[in-house]
Order: sequence, then C-alpha cells, then structure tokens
Amino acid sequence: MAQYGNRIYITDPSISPADSHQLFLRFRNATFINNKEFFNPYQPGYTLIGYFARPMLEYHPGPDTRLKAGIHLLKYSGQEKFSRYIPVFSFQHRFTPGLEMVFGALHGSLNHGLIEPLFSFERIFTHHHESGLQFLVDLERFKADIWIDWERFIFTGDPFQEEFTAGLSSRFFPWPGEGRWRIEIPVQLLTTHLGGQIDVSGERVQTLVNYATGIHADFNTGHPFFRIIGFRGYYAGFRDLSNEIRHHYEQGWGIYPNLYVDTRWLEAGIGYWRGHRFVAPRGEPVFQSVSQVDPDLAVDQRELITSKIIYNRKLVRGIDMGLRFEIYYDPAGGDFDHTGGLHIMIDERFFITRLKRNR
Repeated sequence: MAQYGNRIYITDPSISPADSHQLFLRFRNATFINNKEFFNPYQPGYTLIGYFARPMLEYHPGPDTRLKAGIHLLKYSGQEKFSRYIPVFSFQHRFTPGLEMVFGALHGSLNHGLIEPLFSFERIFTHHHESGLQFLVDLERFKADIWIDWERFIFTGDPFQEEFTAGLSSRFFPWPGEGRWRIEIPVQLLTTHLGGQIDVSGERVQTLVNYATGIHADFNTGHPFFRIIGFRGYYAGFRDLSNEIRHHYEQGWGIYPNLYVDTRWLEAGIGYWRGHRFVAPRGEPVFQSVSQVDPDLAVDQRELITSKIIYNRKLVRGIDMGLRFEIYYDPAGGDFDHTGGLHIMIDERFFITRLKRNR
C-alpha cells in the first residue's frame, strides 16, 4: 500500500464461500492517541485521543454475498458524548472472481491505499466510516478500488451543500510472481465536490481534483533482519475545476520520493516532498501550500524532509498494537515538527450460528 507501515489498520474485504449461510458477530475497534507537536504555520498542533467501536452482525446468505448491519461510535477522551453515532449497513457481492461490489458502508479509509499528501493517516480514526458505492478489482496484474463516499445528503431548502468524495486507487504489476523484486505502478485519483441544485446555501459549486502516479519497487533481501528494502516515488497533482475559484490556486503539483526498510523489529523510512501550489482537502495539511492555521497564508513552494519509525506487533489473535514516530522538517522555515502515536487495533469475528433457509 502507498503508506508503508499500515498493515494493522487495513481490513480484508474478501468474501469466503466457506462462510455461506453463517451468522457472525464482528467487532472492530481502535483506541488511539496521536500527539502532534507542530509549530509550523500550516497545520496546528494538537493531541487526538479516544476510540471508535464498530460492532456488527455479519451474515452470508450465499457463497458470494455478505450483509453487515451495526453501528459506528466515535468517542474522544474528555468529551461526555459520542462525536459520531452512525447506523451502519452494507451489501457486498462478488460477481465474478476478481470483481466485487460494496453498497452502503465501504471498505474505506486507509484501505484505499492513497498517499499521505492526498489522504491523511488520521482519517482512519476521525473519518473511519464511509458510505456509498464501491467496486473492488483483484486480478493477477491489476488491482483497483473505485468508490464514491457520499458525505452529506441534502433535502430541498437545506442551508448547506451536498458533499461527496469519489476516488480511484489502482496498482498495475508489470511482472507478477514470487521473485525477490516486486514492482508496482500506482495510479490514484481523488475528487471532492460541494454542490447541489436544491439547497439554499448560496455557495458556489466546488470541484477539486487530486491525482498521483509513480513507482513502487521492493527488494526482498532474504536477510533475517533487513527483510525488505524499498523505494516509492510519486508525482502528485492538483486541479480546481470549479466555475469560480475559491482557493488561492487553480492548479499545482508535488514530487514525493521515499526510501524505506522493513526489518524484523520495525519499519523506517525517509522521504522528501517538494510541492508547488499544491492543495488537497483530504490530505495531510503539512504537505500543502495553503494553511489551516491562517486562511490568508499561501506559499507557492513547499519543501519538507520526512522520516518515520513504525513498530507494529500482534498481541493476541485479532488485537494489534502500533507505535509511530514521524518527523517533518521544513528547510525554508526551519520548522522541526514531530508526531507520536500509540494505537490498539481490534478486528475479531465470532461465530453465532448457521442459518437454515426455507425452500
């Protein structure tokens, strides 16, 4: 995936024919603390601490179909009430081997595999629930995730706009197989839209597009400690397709090469970002040319040196722990920012019964 070190945050979307006619209770939970010691003028510093819980009933009426129903709860520590309280339902069907459709609650967030400048890591906690329509392609040489997340629905006369995000995240494998080299060509596209014809907000329609492509190259060393050495390089772009431009910029770009190593104990990497008039409403704010601290601040050129150290460990079946430390250094401004996180991820399924169908 584009953001290395994220394996414990990603769920398996596949359907197993062996689960046909069975009913399960699935429980997914994240307990998290992320401390951002940021002092730059583009992204504020804060501490994000809390949990989400996602209990769901999961039923497989046939070998190629899965139904889920439950609730998504998001609670921040220090708040008396839940910040999000969302009923969840999804329908998933496999049409043919390698092609599945999801309707309702999506396999979203970090499952999309988008790079950080396009998609913030913390959305796994703050915006884990996505709802809409999704198609998953899983072939030998090509994998793709195509989705639309309908974030705000409107009725006639509502004082706000409808809002949705549409995306494509794909990977092409020029040389599939089990060799020591693994090469991938990613193509990513993310569109955010604010609009609607039946609201009375008076706001202008806005459509922003981000895209990225590049290369992933991983080498399996065969060494018991330094297991994988990899390179991930991207070219990212931004376009504002609105009739009237709201942001400071109409278009921009960025380059983002990364080197990383996967060892027996942890994963670590170093990267370089150079952006020119780059804007991404779902991405990490620190990469952008516009500021979340001062709405009037915008700079044409942004430059960052990034570094990550990630430690993931399985505690017991279904429960993983993640420790992360990340550094962002701005050579031009001299800002030295860092973030640290501790995350407990639970994803477990419990068999309830096998249901007999009436003929």
